[in-house]
Amino acid sequence: SEFAAFTSRMQASRVGWPVAGSEWGEYTEEQWKKIGGWASMRMQTLWRTVAGMCLYHPALAWHFYAQADKSSALARRGVWDPSDCFTCLVSMQMYKFFNKTQLEHTNLMFEKFPSCLKVAFIDCEDKGESGSSDDRVHARQERRYYSCLIEAGCKTGEDLRRAPRFRVELPGYPILG
Repeated sequence: SEFAAFTSRMQASRVGWPVAGSEWGEYTEEQWKKIGGWASMRMQTLWRTVAGMCLYHPALAWHFYAQADKSSALARRGVWDPSDCFTCLVSMQMYKFFNKTQLEHTNLMFEKFPSCLKVAFIDCEDKGESGSSDDRVHARQERRYYSCLIEAGCKTGEDLRRAPRFRVELPGYPILG
């Protein structure tokens, strides 16, 4: 099976990888991260899609390096960045409601693809008592909605959520899809 081949490769390349097979309790937290990454690349997951898309980023860098006019000002180190041409923007509509595990997985994606991955999501907060007619919020609207963008450089709070780089209030309830 594929998993048996995976575990035999891990045993050959890493000291201390158990011969546990499907005895799931024998694996450590670090080994579970490796197993989770391996499984994600074998299924139709967001991780697999993003990983494939983000391969374009280093390809652009190498293409520029190979084709650049070395006498050009753009060819100097640090002047041109592939992120100027390519960004993988993912919509995680439920990011506000992610649990701890989902937030950890999202942060792992930011660690793996720090220079080209950005995430858009819809944030909301209760209107509160201050929402009045002169506040331009409809009387029957219970929440305010915001379109947000996060990236690897955004600060991570204690709850593992990233503070948005951009947060723009929407004019009402967002209709997606």
